[in-house]
Amino acid sequence: MKTDQRNDVDMLKTVSAYLADHNAVWGSMAPFATAVRSLNDGIKAVDTTAQNQETPTGATQDKASARDALEDVLFLMCEALGVLAHNASDNDLFALTDVTPTTLDRMDGEELSNRAARVLAAANEKKTELETLQVTQANIDELDTALQTFNATKTSPRTRTAERKAQTESLGRQVRDLKKHLRHSIDPMVNLLRRMNPDFVAGYRAARVVIDRAATRAAAPSTPTPPTTPTPPKP
Repeated sequence: MKTDQRNDVDMLKTVSAYLADHNAVWGSMAPFATAVRSLNDGIKAVDTTAQNQETPTGATQDKASARDALEDVLFLMCEALGVLAHNASDNDLFALTDVTPTTLDRMDGEELSNRAARVLAAANEKKTELETLQVTQANIDELDTALQTFNATKTSPRTRTAERKAQTESLGRQVRDLKKHLRHSIDPMVNLLRRMNPDFVAGYRAARVVIDRAATRAAAPSTPTPPTTPTPPKP
């Protein structure tokens, strides 16, 4: 939540609390009671949106873990297929599987995914030959699963960023709507009570002020400069 939005929400909650404390003043006015319920429901909705916006995500960490797992099993499969390629003088297969952990690590997400898909296809074609190197169907399935998991997590951080942006925009709209609700609904009804209960109106107006919390924080005290010791004159 941005600082200005937080300041607005603090004001809205202060107004809600003030009205709750003075329910006896306005409680018999049905439109006033309806307006206050709408205010409180809106504040709850803002809190929910803010919590969703600020909830930490492990999507980036999940992506990194999935990549590590894929690189590990992909390298081992390339090693096995590389042996077959060398023995058969299969230059295309050798070029496909001629990798090191470093070269895999330097590939971007698309390159790594595409390379893994091609190696997986080659492994499925060479199942019988791979068995002579003790590479089983379970190993091929492990590569397939690692690739699917990596592809599933590849876009997760971007998706979460888009979700946060949408929640930020929604939060802004919710706060603006609540401020309009005060201005066009509750403020006028409070003003109607000005002659009958001026103290209540004055208190409401005080609660209605938006305070910039960031600007009111006390500055850290500065470290005093130690006194300078005068240098004695030379004899």
